[in-house]
Amino acid sequence: MQHSTVTGRDTSAAAFAALGNEGRRRLNERLYESLRHAHQYGTRDLSRRELRDYHHKQTGEWLELSSVASTVNSLIAAGRLEEGPVRMCSLSSRQREVKPVRCKARQARLD
Repeated sequence: MQHSTVTGRDTSAAAFAALGNEGRRRLNERLYESLRHAHQYGTRDLSRRELRDYHHKQTGEWLELSSVASTVNSLIAAGRLEEGPVRMCSLSSRQREVKPVRCKARQARLD
C-alpha cells in the first residue's frame, strides 16, 4: 500500500477548486476591486503578496496566497490585469524580485 503525502499546496488547491465557477468569479471581482482601490489611493502596482495583504486590510478577508496568485493569473489571462516591470517586493524579508500587477487602463468611451 502506497502512502501519499498531502501538502499545504494540495489542500489550498483543493479549497480553491471547491469554490466553483461562481465563487471564483466573486473572488476575481473582490481582488480586482481591491487593486482598483489601491490605484485610486496612489499605489501604482502590487505583488500578489502585497495584494493579499492590502485586500485583508481593506476587507478583513484573509486569503491563501495560492488563491490570490491563481486569481491574479486568471485576471491577467482575461485581460483585466497586466504585469508591471520587475521590482523588489516590499513585504519579503529576503530581497526578492516580483512581477507586480496593475489594472489595465480602460479606454475612455468615444462619443
